[in-house]
Amino acid sequence: MKRIDGRALGTWSLRLDAIYCALLGGAVALSASSIALVVAIPQPLIVAAGVAVVLWAGLVLWMLARLRICTALRTVMGVNMLAALLVALCAIAAGTLLAVVAVFAVAIDIAIFAASQALALRTLPTARTA
Repeated sequence: MKRIDGRALGTWSLRLDAIYCALLGGAVALSASSIALVVAIPQPLIVAAGVAVVLWAGLVLWMLARLRICTALRTVMGVNMLAALLVALCAIAAGTLLAVVAVFAVAIDIAIFAASQALALRTLPTARTA
């Protein structure tokens, strides 16, 4: 079995995470009125969350370009773990089963990004010594 290249995996994970955040955040911000109908969260809060996620996408790319890969991966992984928990908790506010499933699916997506970042960190030689 070929050894996983932690740097390549980490770089791809962060890039894909940023793209996912930009697309999801934009969709949430633009669809806030529709989302507010099925989730008991005020529309302005949903818009703010969507905009924050788009800004986070830019910050992820900035970290990838400016910070050590280990630092960027640890930071993004930690935020992803917290975000997955918060999004899962938002599912409780969903009014329909379909909305609950959709919100949990987003939480699972975020958790998968955190897992890929953890794997990348684990396979980086510098991650064990840093």
